[in-house]
Amino acid sequence: MHRLGNTLKRAVTVGAVLALTLGMATPATMSFADDAVGGGSGQSSTLEQNQKTATELDENLETKVTLSFPGKREAEPSDVVFVLDKSGASAQMDIYNQAKDFLGQISQKAKADGLDIKVGVVLFNKVGNIQQPLTDVVTGYDDILDAMNSSLHSGTNMHAGLLAAKSILDADTAVKAENKHVILISDGATYLYCKNGDYTKPYTRSFGDPTKQTNPETHAAYPYGSNKMGGIWEWQSREYNLKNDWKKFSDGSNFIFSQAMKSPEKLGEYLKYYRDQYENSDKNWAQYDYEYTDAAANNGTTNPVPVDVNAPCNIDVAFWSTDDTFQSMAKAGYDMNVYYKNISDFKDGQVFLQYLTRNSNNGQLDTDFNKLKAKLVDKIAADSTVEDLIGNNFDFVNDASKISLNVAGEDLAPEKIDETTYGFGKRADGTYRFTLKYTAGENEKLVFTLNEAAVPAKPVVLTYSEVLVNKPTEAGTHTLKVNESATLHPVDGNGMPGDAYEFPVPTVTYTVAAPEPKPEPEVKPTKPSDKKPVKTTKGEKGAMPMTGDTFSILPVIGLVVAGAAVCVAGIILKRRN
Repeated sequence: MHRLGNTLKRAVTVGAVLALTLGMATPATMSFADDAVGGGSGQSSTLEQNQKTATELDENLETKVTLSFPGKREAEPSDVVFVLDKSGASAQMDIYNQAKDFLGQISQKAKADGLDIKVGVVLFNKVGNIQQPLTDVVTGYDDILDAMNSSLHSGTNMHAGLLAAKSILDADTAVKAENKHVILISDGATYLYCKNGDYTKPYTRSFGDPTKQTNPETHAAYPYGSNKMGGIWEWQSREYNLKNDWKKFSDGSNFIFSQAMKSPEKLGEYLKYYRDQYENSDKNWAQYDYEYTDAAANNGTTNPVPVDVNAPCNIDVAFWSTDDTFQSMAKAGYDMNVYYKNISDFKDGQVFLQYLTRNSNNGQLDTDFNKLKAKLVDKIAADSTVEDLIGNNFDFVNDASKISLNVAGEDLAPEKIDETTYGFGKRADGTYRFTLKYTAGENEKLVFTLNEAAVPAKPVVLTYSEVLVNKPTEAGTHTLKVNESATLHPVDGNGMPGDAYEFPVPTVTYTVAAPEPKPEPEVKPTKPSDKKPVKTTKGEKGAMPMTGDTFSILPVIGLVVAGAAVCVAGIILKRRN
């Protein structure tokens, strides 16, 4: 047993020494940020997010770093809402055919490229109707198309349509504002409006029958008109029964609705004046608003607006209400696209649509869907870059044999362009699909440039090696970042830069063993002293206490008596036996 204990003690000691030796010779393994997408021809899975990983350090203190992108998060989900007037897209007009072709194209691209695009459809008549909530454009394509082709009747309330679109876009907090797109297709006509953001309740106002109102200047009934029932032609009751030269535009023309609709600038001046009257006049023009029910649409109102040059008509309120909501959506960062449906019985409606886009598209109306398509499906297009700042702990291994690129499952071998630049996928014209540029020095970095679009379903996987050069010396386990940062700088299909995205920063650990402890110095035994013991005398330290000292003899006597008793008991027991 004694020998086994000694053997175990020796084994533990040898194991500890061996562990220290191995710890100094072999660095520890790394910690992963995320599992990387593997390269090779079998690679086809859609990335959910950008990834960066690093392998454990090998015997040469090298780590293999892998960048995989773009993820669905970095390609970014998008929302599109069509806002269509009551006729929907059933009419066989060019702009609607374009809209439906656009829907088919983005559905196909989303399916092929792993994109996250949702589409909703709002139709407006007298209220806002959400015909199709935000729906995946791939799985819900047929439902979206059916909603676009549907049709409604009764009234025109563009304000309600935009409010409905805003409500469903606002609710989708997972999508960034700049990736929320509105497609408004209209002839520019609208005469109803809403209050307090409620797109289900329309309002209007009416001059009633002007021939039943008395002109305060002539004290006679107004000569022209009929009851417009709060419809689109209410402005005529005011303009046709009053003098038109009471106020002038800045260009000298008469300050009337028909002149305001000649240009977006005039319309803005006109709406500013009547809005001020509506909100600030002591005549309280707002009191004449009423809900546009079916009964009101058929019978008009019992509280008509007095025919007055300063009285805002329903189309005035509808225009600035619509504009308020449109501008608030543009200010929130939503991408507002406006298309003119050029068949209409409302003259000059295009001017109002141009007025809406004055702050978002310089007053220009959209004519095709190519620009919008590029925003949606080419989030990471040519000229996008990845900048990788390596830092001080590691150096890039500038060796083509240790660099690889896999794109959509295809391996692209690096070609050395110069001492610090590599190209991948050489084209017939001598250019490369991708390039990698290395910059050495204190701010060592790599810049990877895309010369074609990248999508989540066809990820780009770049692999290269780094070597540890700044080795820690202090004993213990050290966690080291393989780089300072790696950032994707996307550019979309229109050449517009998007938000930068940071890759995770992987780490490796490196262990420095503690030094072996120094042996203890040998201690020599001491020789016996040649000096004789010193005799103690009475009263000195070490002498037996005498009578009167604090030492008591009683405990000693007690011990002697107890010992004697034990001996006597032993003798008696022996005799009995």
